Amino acid sequence: MAGAEGRLNPYLKLGIWISVWLLTRFLIVAQVGYWDHFPGIEPGDVDTYEAWSNFIAANHAMPPEETWQYPPGAAFLFLIPRLGIASFVTSFVGLMLIFDLVGLALLIALARREGRDLGVWVWLLAMPLLFTLPVLRFDMAPTVLAMAALVVIHRRPGWFGALAGLGAMVKVWPAFLLFAEWDRKRALRAVGAAIAAVVAIFAIAWIAFGDQTGFITNQGDRGLQIEAVAATPWHLREVVRGTPPPVVQRYGTNEIGSSLGDAVGKILDLAAVAVLFMAAAWWWMRDRALKRGHCELEDPALSRDFAFTIVLLFLVVSRVLSPQFMIWMVGLSAIVLCSARTRLARPAWIVVGAVVLTAGLYQSPANFVIRNTALLVAAVDAAIAMGLAVYRPDPAREQHQAGIATVTGLP
Repeated sequence: MAGAEGRLNPYLKLGIWISVWLLTRFLIVAQVGYWDHFPGIEPGDVDTYEAWSNFIAANHAMPPEETWQYPPGAAFLFLIPRLGIASFVTSFVGLMLIFDLVGLALLIALARREGRDLGVWVWLLAMPLLFTLPVLRFDMAPTVLAMAALVVIHRRPGWFGALAGLGAMVKVWPAFLLFAEWDRKRALRAVGAAIAAVVAIFAIAWIAFGDQTGFITNQGDRGLQIEAVAATPWHLREVVRGTPPPVVQRYGTNEIGSSLGDAVGKILDLAAVAVLFMAAAWWWMRDRALKRGHCELEDPALSRDFAFTIVLLFLVVSRVLSPQFMIWMVGLSAIVLCSARTRLARPAWIVVGAVVLTAGLYQSPANFVIRNTALLVAAVDAAIAMGLAVYRPDPAREQHQAGIATVTGLP
């Protein structure tokens, strides 16, 4: 009898997860306004996506606007809803829900492999806290591609690299995941697959739409966005003194409109380079520790932890931190929390707490201060944990090596 219950348990749990997904996603879609007689559907940025899609289809060129700041893969993503039988908005929402469901399936597969399903619940329950952003922005697509890459990391290096490359062609950040592969041979295969994916997308887009470099210039010219972590002192001043930040509308968003804000933006560029060097240094230190016999550092959970850390660090030092970027961190937090061997449970939960605050950013400057402080604390906490992992390896984790070898195919 007990055995029968054990066999039924996974199916019951799966049924609960699917039911919760249906309920929570219904609530997200309802907020778009499909069942409101007034004001009706509120498409948000999807109207802009439709305009871009129409321009791309009609002119076979990328939109010549300063707000076009995306790699060419985003253009192909915006063309897909045109193939739907419903309106562009409805087709786009449906496309994001498909990505969302794929993300759930990936987490369930990882949870069953790792024996821990907290990440599944994070995906199910944290995403609705962002209201309509998951279905009215396209950040769900690169997030799910990055999650898929992390699910197959060490197991399928070619797929890992290709998925990271495809994600980078929609939004650049999934390319940072390549630092998480520690084995040199697998890393070469992964980087080769990522380059192949990037070159293929660029080549197809160049043939179909011409020059693809405009997004690089538009992205590079941006200033310090009002939501960025580095803008926190301006929000803190508003909390203390009641003086709102000097805001200007540039590149389709609100930025700090002052010479000091522009200077901070330049400093953040240097900080991003520093994060890149830190990632390379960590990779080198891990390699040295592995050569000294610390096999516990081969654990895929550590690689996923490091992917979470590097993306979070880049998010914290970025000049741009739009609310929809938190979709990335929901996905990466869910991946981290699907492993009982993670070193980053605390930073991941802090990030989930920051997601809760994101929904109320524009209601109070205090929300900006608390949310951004939480992200900074989580980033520092994760970075310290990753540094200690390779500087002071823990031999007690050696007991997991037999299971890890089975997963990764290591001898």
